[in-house]
This record gives sequence, structure tokens and C-alpha cells, in this order.
Amino acid sequence: MQTIVTNATFLVGPDLTPQHGSMAIVDGRITAIGPEVRADPGALVHDLEGATVLPGLMDAHCHLVYRDVADPYDIELRKSVPQATVDAVYNAQDLLRQGFTTVRDVGSRANIGVEVRNAIRRGDVPGPQVHAAGQIVSAPGGLGDFQPSHIHEGAVYASGLAVLVVGPHEARAVVRRQLKDGADWIKVGVSGTGFNPLCPAERSGLSAEEFDAVVDEARRQHVPVAAHAESEDAVRSAARAGVATIEHAIFLADDALEDIVAKGVTISPTLSMYRAFAEHGLELGIPQVIVDEHKRTHEHHVRSIAKAVAAGVPIVAGGDAGLTHFPQGACAREAATYVELVGMSPREALKTLTVNIARLLGVIDDVGTLDVGKVADLVAFRGDPLDDVTTVADPAARVLVMRAGEVVR
Repeated sequence: MQTIVTNATFLVGPDLTPQHGSMAIVDGRITAIGPEVRADPGALVHDLEGATVLPGLMDAHCHLVYRDVADPYDIELRKSVPQATVDAVYNAQDLLRQGFTTVRDVGSRANIGVEVRNAIRRGDVPGPQVHAAGQIVSAPGGLGDFQPSHIHEGAVYASGLAVLVVGPHEARAVVRRQLKDGADWIKVGVSGTGFNPLCPAERSGLSAEEFDAVVDEARRQHVPVAAHAESEDAVRSAARAGVATIEHAIFLADDALEDIVAKGVTISPTLSMYRAFAEHGLELGIPQVIVDEHKRTHEHHVRSIAKAVAAGVPIVAGGDAGLTHFPQGACAREAATYVELVGMSPREALKTLTVNIARLLGVIDDVGTLDVGKVADLVAFRGDPLDDVTTVADPAARVLVMRAGEVVR
């Protein structure tokens, strides 16, 4: 049966060009867009009363297991693996209802992201299209070694957000094991982070030999790598390695930027989350030590991303959300943050939530733009996001979400 979405402005193609009129959908795919589209007899018609329609939103840096967490204790110890699984299923449905039709899960406990992806594909639970990493590949004393040493007394904590490797042979084995278990991406922690006071942003995590082994094994197995890199050395190492994405890139040196441009590396800044911590962290219930770390690095982060944008580096929006008072779906705030802090136009900022991520994930032939022949993943808002980019983060402005032509809300 034909579905018609009418009386709307559609942001069409990779440049999000406004097109007034209607959209026809058959069998979950777009068959026509424009003022000449007419409904067949018996078609299901949705009159949007002048709303603006975008491609379904995307989140390139999601952790489906994050739900109302304030610190590493909340993520790993307060919640059991069964509870984390329930949280991930809940978050998947919640993100879809908010208009996120595709997400990249860049690290979860116990392979939860992969299993939720599979359940969504089977139709067991509702949710966006998920591209999933396994546990974050880290090292003792590195990014993912969140708890004080006396907690586990040196024992392996199999249910953590990260897997800790020692030496290049273990690093290679972890990559192969994660691929066996169904991972689409390998997530590796090259530096520390302000979210882990035991391993601050400037500290390196993996050794050069361990990191090189992860990237080399992933490349040999034809799987992309997302590298968490905040420190200058870590960003430089990730850029030289030519990973698919650098997450955060807080301290970005000029020589690293040259490698990023030359090798076509994409950056996922997650700038809104870091901004929220730095500017409002204590109000959000974030511990003082974590807030202080983010305040210390925030201005560096803004300068680094502005420099990358000026150099033409592809930027993809990522939420890193699910934290206390920075809930899943807050990735939509990235667009306004890029406009306000790093000088993007609204159109370019909206691309970071749509077409740029589709290109990164290799799904641009099916989703990421509104074009004839593509899957009808879309979200509609009252107002014009090209005029006021904050619209996409306003729940009251959202009027329709479709996933593959089916109404979600």
C-alpha cells in the first residue's frame, strides 16, 4: 500500500535542499518527492501541516547501556549485566521514538550492543539500525580500567565496559574474538579521559605496540576502528594509523591534522556532552573531580574541532549520552553546538546528524538522505531547522518519526 507524507518541506539529497510538496512511500522506500506527487486510491496519508522533514537522525557515538549514569561506578558496578541489557533495549526504543533511526554503539558490556542489534533486526524489539562495537579495547591503567585496583585485586572483570589487554598478541586475539562474536566495529581506547579520574585525558593507555596490533589486525580482517583519543599524542597516533574515526580529539596538533586530512579520517567530537560537563556538571550531578577535568580541557576541545572544521575534516555527531541529565537523544544538541562554538552553518551541522554518518557507516546508498529509492527513514519538525538548528533537539517540535516507512510516533 502507498503511504503519502504531504503538506511539508523535505530537505532532499546530500545538500539538504528544500523541496515543497509530498513524498510517496511504497514497501518502505521513497518512490517520489515533490509538488506533483499524488495519492493513489486507498493510500495512507499523513498531513504534516507545513512541517519540515529531515532524514532520520543518526548518532555516531552511542552507548546503549548508558541510562542515568553519573560516573564509572554507575556504569559498571551499580548495575548488573541483566539490568544493563534492559537499559539498552529501553534506550534503543527511546532513541527511535526521538527520531534516531541509525546509531553506532561504540562500546558496551557483555556484547550487549551486538545482541540488541540482532534483536532489532529480527523484529523482537523496536529500535534503530545499530552498528555495534564490542567492549572497548583498553589496557591496565588505561581508558577502560575504571575502578580502583583494590576492587578487583588484579582479577579480570569480564563484565566491564572494556576488555584489558597486555601486549600485542592479546590485542590481536581480542579483535578476532570480537569479530567472532559479531562486532561491526572495533573500539579502542588510545588515551585516558576526563570521565575516568584514574586515567586523565593527557595520559596514554595502550602501548604503541598494542595499538598498532589492534589497528593492523582490524585492517587485516576488514573491520573499521574507532579510536578514543583525547591527548595530543593519542590523536597523533590515531591519525597516523589512519583509523576510521577519532572520538573526541580534544588536543589536536597541526601535524596530526595533516594526517587526518590526508588519510580521510572522520572525527566524532561529542562536543555537547563535554560542554555540558564543563559548564553545568555539578548541576547535573556529576562528581566534582570529573567536572574539574572537563573544565580544564573544554577550551582546547573547542579550538581543536574548529580547526578540524576549517580544514574540511568530516565531522559526525555523537552523543556519548545516557548520563545523568544528559539523556539518550541529547546527540541532537550537537548541531547547535557546532553552529555556536565552531562556526558551522546550520546546513553543515545538520549533515553531521545525517548524511555524514551514513557515509561513514557505508549505508549511504540506503539511508542518510531523502532521495527516491532510499529507505523511508525520516523525522519531521515544526519550524525550519535550516533557520533555527535547535529545532532538532526540541521534543515539542517533533511531529512524526518513520522507520522504513512505518510510523514510530
